[in-house]
Amino acid sequence: MACFETATIDDAGTQLAFIDSGALPSETYTTLIIVHGHTYHAQNFSRLLPFAKDHNLRVIALNRRDYVGSTPYSESELAIINSNNDDAFPVFLQARGLEIARFLVWVIREKNIPRANADGKEGGLAVLGWSLGNLITMAFMRYLKSYPSEIVETIRPYLRTFYIYECGAGTLGYPSLEGGYHPLNDTTIPPRMRGIVFGNWVSSYYRHPYYSPPSSSDNGKPGRTISSLRVRAPERDEVYRPSTLDSIAPADLMKCVDPVPPVRSEQPFMGTISRSIMYEQTLGVLLLDYAKAQPGDPKAQAKEERDDAILPDVKVRVIYGDASIWSITWNTWELEKDVEKWRREGRKIRDVRFLLVEGANHFLHWDDPELFLKTVKDGLVA
Repeated sequence: MACFETATIDDAGTQLAFIDSGALPSETYTTLIIVHGHTYHAQNFSRLLPFAKDHNLRVIALNRRDYVGSTPYSESELAIINSNNDDAFPVFLQARGLEIARFLVWVIREKNIPRANADGKEGGLAVLGWSLGNLITMAFMRYLKSYPSEIVETIRPYLRTFYIYECGAGTLGYPSLEGGYHPLNDTTIPPRMRGIVFGNWVSSYYRHPYYSPPSSSDNGKPGRTISSLRVRAPERDEVYRPSTLDSIAPADLMKCVDPVPPVRSEQPFMGTISRSIMYEQTLGVLLLDYAKAQPGDPKAQAKEERDDAILPDVKVRVIYGDASIWSITWNTWELEKDVEKWRREGRKIRDVRFLLVEGANHFLHWDDPELFLKTVKDGLVA
């Protein structure tokens, strides 16, 4: 595993721990900033580091607040997480996004990374959220316009690509689906066992009917419905490839997880923040003509179209695997439908493209780090 470094990102002394593959000799490498998901922190991306240079990438994976090495949430922040105050949640997310923005500024200044070139395909920064981490990276993009101008202008010459990687479980704000399943919400599983069941479920390889070759008796490809997805982990006799959890050495697993934040801050937050708040973030990130008051600015007037969309040239690439958990696929399908609808309606949207990785599960970056980096690289140049 890589050694953690620490960045102090503001005058209050807020710290974010991170791992770093290191600078490259070229002046054209792109720095990929990764924000982890639930339970599995930055070390979960450590297998990328030895291969990053082969793709002209520098990989920096940070630990979000409340995870090992980074500043814990304060009592007042935890009070918001455990509240049912929909007015406070956007302000909380805006603050978490600002921490990502400040970290980017720190990387730009302290690590002296190359700027993006004119076409945005080399150099500069790319930001990638994985799983629940997308909630925070989406907040960063959604509220970027509200941050101090010095931060925005520092980031502007660098940021070119924004990745949504394996985003599910409602993080984009789409409604929960009847017939869906999540082991952390399964009351038939004893609470002490849910984490273990979750680890197997989230890291299994699935043969979803939608992506499976039709048999001679089938009437073509199934539609995009819940019945075309496997919602529960495969039974033992159905496993065609061991789950990531089954293939990782226990000692390595312990270095990649932090069991404290899921109970202290993650699960309460997941259970209280409304889908409408998360969907508003999705709209604010992808639609360049989306207008709504920022938190703390209730008098701002919405406009039919806005000519001041922040960093409109930042493109969005959505990466997901066809063997991942059902909620990833379902949320990505819903996002695809929205993007197609917005295009038909003539809305101004970012350059959004979807990158489906055949045979990939929720842990592509661990099980096949080179394929993950190749996919990221494809997103940069596409």
